[in-house]
Amino acid sequence: MVFDGVEVGSLLLVAILCAIVAFFYSNLGLGGGQLYVPIMDMFFVSLLMKEIVPLSLSFAFVTMLSATIMHGRKKLVDYRLGLQLAAAGLLGVLAGVMFTSSAPEGLVKASFAAMLIIVATKMLYDIYKAKMDSLVSPTEFSWRRRLAGMGISILTGFLVGSFGIGGGIVSVPLIIYIFKFEPRRAIGTSALMGAILTPAAFISYAFTATEGLEIHYGLAAVLAPIVLVMALLGSSWGLEKLKTKVVKTIFTFGVYLAASEMIYSLLFQ
Repeated sequence: MVFDGVEVGSLLLVAILCAIVAFFYSNLGLGGGQLYVPIMDMFFVSLLMKEIVPLSLSFAFVTMLSATIMHGRKKLVDYRLGLQLAAAGLLGVLAGVMFTSSAPEGLVKASFAAMLIIVATKMLYDIYKAKMDSLVSPTEFSWRRRLAGMGISILTGFLVGSFGIGGGIVSVPLIIYIFKFEPRRAIGTSALMGAILTPAAFISYAFTATEGLEIHYGLAAVLAPIVLVMALLGSSWGLEKLKTKVVKTIFTFGVYLAASEMIYSLLFQ
């Protein structure tokens, strides 16, 4: 039996795996796209990357939205900074959408895998070095810091549009290292950015869809609510239970796992 171009059995497996990802990744300021995309690439064999990415964006949006809500309740979101960075990130979104829509499938997968390996290695290095996180979150920033942050936010927007991620793999380290935020507030602020950038990227795909690019609204309508519920449950649980080092370790392991799947897909499919 087939639903919106995919086998129902594959749909059920993806629903279960994406629900698990949403439960844990809503605590990391991440949309989960670095795992949603490889999961769908593995099981939705009939779909191209440029069809998978918009689906991942719909999942990433509800994950980031739930994380924003839950972190906001704990006063762990800097709305002013998050909105400023998201506005800059919008500049990169369209370029990212154009890249994935027009670039060869192999190039998109290779770029995605390379990005994941670089980010995970940086986080692993920080864990190994026991790099101390800030215990406070400043409220005032120099123009130099703001400009650096906005420049990297444009890159974040490009990655969101290109790969269907929430952008947290860039924006969480950005907010921690440039703005010296403590990790939980950085995660909450990153989630706000992702909740703005992911729907912008999805809309861009919908309006720039070319021949050979189908937006699978049916799959999004079935899977996104499941992701939303699990993300709300996960972010509520994680804010009480997870410690910063555990969060970083889960983050790093998940990103390496996703990179491995994309490399395998690139080489053997």
